[in-house]
Amino acid sequence: MNYRIVVTTAFGVESVTKNELRKLGVRDPKAIEGSISFDGTEEDVMRCNLFLRTAERVYITVGSFHAETFDDLFDGIKALPWQNYIPRDGKVIVTGKSKKSKLFALSSCQSIIKKAILVRLMPIYRLRTFDESGADFNVEFSINEDRVTVLLNTSGKGLHKRGYRTLVAPAQMKETLAAAIVSLSDMTPEKPFIDPFCGCGTFVIEAALSALNIAPGKNRDFDFLHWPFFKKETYERLLNEATEGEKQDQELHFCGYDLDPAVIKLALYHARQAGIENKIHFQVRDVRDLSSRFSEGTLCCDPPYGKRLGDLKEAQDLTAILGERYRALGKKWSAYVISAVPDFERHFGKKADKNRKFFNANELCRLYSYFPERQQ
Repeated sequence: MNYRIVVTTAFGVESVTKNELRKLGVRDPKAIEGSISFDGTEEDVMRCNLFLRTAERVYITVGSFHAETFDDLFDGIKALPWQNYIPRDGKVIVTGKSKKSKLFALSSCQSIIKKAILVRLMPIYRLRTFDESGADFNVEFSINEDRVTVLLNTSGKGLHKRGYRTLVAPAQMKETLAAAIVSLSDMTPEKPFIDPFCGCGTFVIEAALSALNIAPGKNRDFDFLHWPFFKKETYERLLNEATEGEKQDQELHFCGYDLDPAVIKLALYHARQAGIENKIHFQVRDVRDLSSRFSEGTLCCDPPYGKRLGDLKEAQDLTAILGERYRALGKKWSAYVISAVPDFERHFGKKADKNRKFFNANELCRLYSYFPERQQ
């Protein structure tokens, strides 16, 4: 069966995810406001969930129609072929949003949509009641300028939940955003990679997973795995493909440092959970002591902004120290720093070669990129 697939992303990540999709063989992906859509198959849905590093969720488009009244909404939902997706015992969960539309009462819209789905399904399955004892079917609607779009969430929990980061650390970055920043960097498996503010280890772990070609969704569950119309043998084949593509023999020099011993313990635990504890190194170290025996490499980090951790003056001072230590590493080192510190480049001591906007935990930030100096 063919689907209109929608992959959602964080703000600023669309182009990165689009490149990932092309590498997965997707033709003509179209990006619009935090989502990318394309035509694909059941296998494409599975492949995206398993292999995409930077996407938030993967959806199937059920339908789209115009609605200005609750009757319009009910009739439009009821007309959609829900029997192609939801079995007789499916648990229907409806969430959504509305913008610039006559229908804006979300709780009422949710109730009407669920009722319309069940009214559609009960006579088809010859049921008087729908017990909803089976798998979850998360239906998400958006109403924009009276246009209703209905999606089915195939992922379940967000794709940033890889399964390895089970303990909570302060001010931790989403795995998907970390993966996007790593993707934008010049990280390669052959070069050293350092995060001097590693926290619970996300940057280093995501960089290592990418360098070792380990599928980010390999060790987690997805909603579609519990749906009867998705073939389990197809997913097993993709899992085997993922395992066969791993580069477990690759030697890495990837290190994470942090001043806080407690978060270094978290980082070590997460590395074990990810199955790569023997590939990467974490150590308690102050950024003032940052150094490397290697003449070239990639520095990638998310230092404190003075909002979630510490104060602004402390963040500015740390930015200055980071800039000084980065320059001391040598001219062949690159740096990719995400920060919300005002006038970052002045405090860092060098104008960035490139910068771009991101949201990190709802905070508008910029990724400042510093490239190695070209050798004459």
